[in-house]
Amino acid sequence: MKATAPLSLAAGAAILLCPSCKSYDVSLTYAPPAAGERVARGKPVVAMGRVNDSRDVTGTEIGAIRNEVGIPIKTLHAKRPVAQITHNAFSYALKTRGMVASRGKARYTLSADVLELWCHQFATQDAGCRIRVTLRPVGSTRVKFSKVYEAKRSRPSPNVTYWSKVDELATVTSEALQSVVDGAVDDPDFRRALR
Repeated sequence: MKATAPLSLAAGAAILLCPSCKSYDVSLTYAPPAAGERVARGKPVVAMGRVNDSRDVTGTEIGAIRNEVGIPIKTLHAKRPVAQITHNAFSYALKTRGMVASRGKARYTLSADVLELWCHQFATQDAGCRIRVTLRPVGSTRVKFSKVYEAKRSRPSPNVTYWSKVDELATVTSEALQSVVDGAVDDPDFRRALR
């Protein structure tokens, strides 16, 4: 009887804590460069290829806000599949730089594997993104260029635990994604591979 008491307490605590963890769908966005911000334009030779979600996390989950003892109280999910969000971000980044080829005129296909896209809030709001970018000549399996890009973002948490806002953490996550996407398409090594 004594051996089952601690198990019963642990099970009871788990039952009480689980309903308090709510799931939220958040938007992750790519913001185009500001009107006054200069971006290096490129040649229109790229077509956007496939983006794979290769994270260890399944589905659209990207992270959680945790309470003072580290228990998740708010779980964040992307409103759309992570692969689609990333595909759209790269497409937009290439387009704003004049690098998207007109139909049938692309020389290269850019594809990507999302290796990490995560966020969490405990003492700070933290997010990270890691993506492998691969460039191939159109119609070929030969790799012309491949490189992994990563970024992390961190902010002090203006609110703690139950008063934390999921949109604030989603913004930090969007910033990490944007930093990787912009860093990839503006990378001199990537640009040289397009020549």
